[in-house]
This record gives sequence, C-alpha cells and structure tokens, in this order.
Amino acid sequence: MAYQKLQVSVALRVIPSDYINVPNPSEVNASGQTSSNVGLTDGTATFTDGSIQVGNIVYDTRNSVVAKVSSITSDTVLALEDGNGIAVNFAAGADYVIYKDTNKACVLYVGVSGDLTVRMANDGNQVTFTAAPQGYQPIQVNRVLVSSTTATDIIALW
Repeated sequence: MAYQKLQVSVALRVIPSDYINVPNPSEVNASGQTSSNVGLTDGTATFTDGSIQVGNIVYDTRNSVVAKVSSITSDTVLALEDGNGIAVNFAAGADYVIYKDTNKACVLYVGVSGDLTVRMANDGNQVTFTAAPQGYQPIQVNRVLVSSTTATDIIALW
C-alpha cells in the first residue's frame, strides 16, 4: 500500500501567539543574546545595517517569548510588541533569533495532545481541533493561537 511521505527540510519549535505567525527558520535575519531588558538590546548588534525590518518576528528561545519588531531604535536596540500593540521587553541574557515574516504555511507535529487552535494557511480561518492527538497534523497553518491551545511541544515543519 502506498502512503504519502512528509519530506521535511526545516523545523522550528512553535511559540504560540494570537497575533504573530510561525516564522520559517530558513528566513533568519540575525541572532544573538540580549544585554539589557529594554525591548531587545544587544550591545554587539548593528540593527541599522538594513538586515532587520519593522515587522520581523523575534523569538526569545530561552524564555519562549515571541514578538515583532515595532521600530529600530538604534544600532543596538529594537522596540518590540506582541502583535497587538503592547510593548515587549526581552530579559537580559535571553537568546534571540530574528526571522522575516514570510507567512509560509507549515504543517505541525504535536508532542502532547490537547486542543489545537490555528489559523489556516489558505483562507485565514481560525479552527480549533479538539483533543488533537500526539503526532503529525495533516493541516497547513500560518499561526498557532495561544489563547485556546492546550496542546504543547508543537513543532512546525516545512
């Protein structure tokens, strides 16, 4: 019997957000470690070199926080927001990765079953999969919503 094989080239642990898409890890703009708890401050960065744009998605991989770049304050400081206009500050010592927001659809792997609320890739509709089982989910999504998702250890795959 033939079966469809999922051929994955990249993966990323999902940090759910009601307002921010899951970023594609192939689209990394910068990474580093924060040196202060004001927005995203990295004393070794050069954020004004053109590689960082307003709207880029930022993951704090140490503390599982996601934000968007709302402004480039200086070479070493980015202002961040939660996607709904509320300011976000990354803690000093946080490991961060900055991604382009390319809005590429991904499929999901759920590590611990529970409700899974997503924004579908094709039409943008919000759908809740009640008691989504552990394993691969045969759906294409742009976002995993934090407010009504109880499933955990979610991995996005492209």
